[in-house]
Amino acid sequence: MNLLGIDVSGTCATFSRLCYFGAPWYSVILQWYRQQRSDHYRYPTSADDIQIVYESKNYFVVNKDDLVPIDSFDAPAQVNVTQQVKKWFHKRETERFLKQDPPATEEQAEQWSKSLAQKVEDIRYCHRLDLGTSGCMCYARSASASYLTYKAFIDKRVLKYYLALVHGHLHAPYSIFVNVPIGENASCYGRIMCTDDHPHCTAAKPAQSHVDVLEHGEYDGKPASKVLVRILTGKRHQIRLHMKYLGHPIIGDYLYTDPIDYKPHRIMLHARSLTIHTEQELIDALAKDPFVTQIDPKWKKTKTILPVSRW
Repeated sequence: MNLLGIDVSGTCATFSRLCYFGAPWYSVILQWYRQQRSDHYRYPTSADDIQIVYESKNYFVVNKDDLVPIDSFDAPAQVNVTQQVKKWFHKRETERFLKQDPPATEEQAEQWSKSLAQKVEDIRYCHRLDLGTSGCMCYARSASASYLTYKAFIDKRVLKYYLALVHGHLHAPYSIFVNVPIGENASCYGRIMCTDDHPHCTAAKPAQSHVDVLEHGEYDGKPASKVLVRILTGKRHQIRLHMKYLGHPIIGDYLYTDPIDYKPHRIMLHARSLTIHTEQELIDALAKDPFVTQIDPKWKKTKTILPVSRW
């Protein structure tokens, strides 16, 4: 990347890593990423811009946008997913209340307002996604519902599938099983992770993923593959590290690529589907595939190996 004739690629890459760990420049790198975006790519400009892909009396599942933090703790000045969900719910319930016939009395309206405020307060997320990852994210509407999803995660009654665009053409006639432990990289500042074959890996824990190749194509003129990943464990940055271990790092991953892949407008990782078997209900949600030419013209499919619609 040139700025006034000076190559600042390394500076931008280092800058992005510092911002990733909560440095004061966090919002600056976010703005820089936004400027790189395709004109066809959507980005939430307000708390009202949110997609609900599953709803019941106990849960919501949203299609989280990439580079949107989960809550205000992650980025106080930015739109965040929790804010989006709560504002959407409050607005919808208010519209329903105002449409009821006959209209509520002043006393009923006051009681309803207090009740709604408590319902909004009770909404909380059940799990997390990385900042750069888009896709299915579950919110509980009460503490008891949240506890049931927690139990489901502990008891491994959760299925999570991710789509990713990775560098190069990955060739595999069958599903690839990656069983490589992940730990923290003691040689890096912040919570940078690594596989256990790294010389500075500490406290490595088991991590397993299944990888299926869906499509071959090109991204920005270079060979790329679309893969479907099912994670059997939930370690930090697991998919990103397992794809790097296979020699096909995720496009746009500015933490685990060498040289650092800072040019794409996002990390090409998307939580495609989420199934949670709680004792209360079966949560089953699907978020549309964002890695299509109509959304990002830089991606061009040349060969279909397995149809995405199957998942």
